[in-house]
Amino acid sequence: MNKAVAISPGKVILFGEHFVVIGSKALAMAIDLYARAEIKESSWPSEIISKETGIKGKITKDLKILGPKEIEPIARLLSVIRSWGYNLPGFKAIISSDIPISSGLGSSAAIASAFSVAYMKIIGHELDKKNLVTLSNEAEKVTHGNPSGVDSAAVVYGGISLYRKGEGVISNINELPRNDYSFIIADTGVKRKTYLPVNDVISLSKRFRSILSLMLDAEDRVIELAYESLKKGDYETLGQLMNINQGLLNSLGVSSREIEEIVYEGRMAGAVGAKLTGAGRGGAVIVLCRSDTENEIINRLSSLSSWVKKIKIPPYGTHLV
Repeated sequence: MNKAVAISPGKVILFGEHFVVIGSKALAMAIDLYARAEIKESSWPSEIISKETGIKGKITKDLKILGPKEIEPIARLLSVIRSWGYNLPGFKAIISSDIPISSGLGSSAAIASAFSVAYMKIIGHELDKKNLVTLSNEAEKVTHGNPSGVDSAAVVYGGISLYRKGEGVISNINELPRNDYSFIIADTGVKRKTYLPVNDVISLSKRFRSILSLMLDAEDRVIELAYESLKKGDYETLGQLMNINQGLLNSLGVSSREIEEIVYEGRMAGAVGAKLTGAGRGGAVIVLCRSDTENEIINRLSSLSSWVKKIKIPPYGTHLV
């Protein structure tokens, strides 16, 4: 029986969330949390099972959904693949993931990307990274409405990616960061729909066009300095820029009490920088610290969050296993 398994990392956005939707760059980083898609060729209607959520559903050969709306992104992927001229074999897909859902950590992009790679293997074709990002982002449109594409790019390329909507990945760093600094993620536990804060920021940018134009310029400069800092290994500067970026995001109205509490506690415990990651108004916070302070920070943040984890940056994105 024809079978394929693919995994994809999650992601955090270090800089540029929201601003990337309205014209800025973004700096995104893959993280060592993974989604996994195991696909076996089978008959139609095809079956999709999500192990963590318990969601089950089927898709017919003419791509009608028999089941919950959560499998609509898979149907979109299949529709695009068919539009590219491929014949679609029936299948059974088992999806698993250790990436928290609705936390700004790229769960939906990772699942879409892993599924796409495994299913294309079943068909007998391999997509290059650019086309894989394009395909995965089609599923993101179903999930999030108006995605920039940065999530799909981050999980496909791995490492740290400099990205702009419409251009794709401008450059990519695959070297791992210095061992004397650590990244920690704390989940607020507040779930939210990504498209709501995204749409609010788009509306704000139209109402205050001249102000947002200045903020876009500031964000672009922050990202340029951050990218230079990463290449030089200057994590003290990187942390200060994260703090500046958090202030810009707060001014857009996408922070929250829970986010600000974690940011504040992280900094008080010795973090070099801390900011929300993703759409905001919930989801996760990314913290940069010196490695000798990581235990203290994890302990402090654990009083505010039930999910706190030190993460690493995998140099490889979505791939077959």
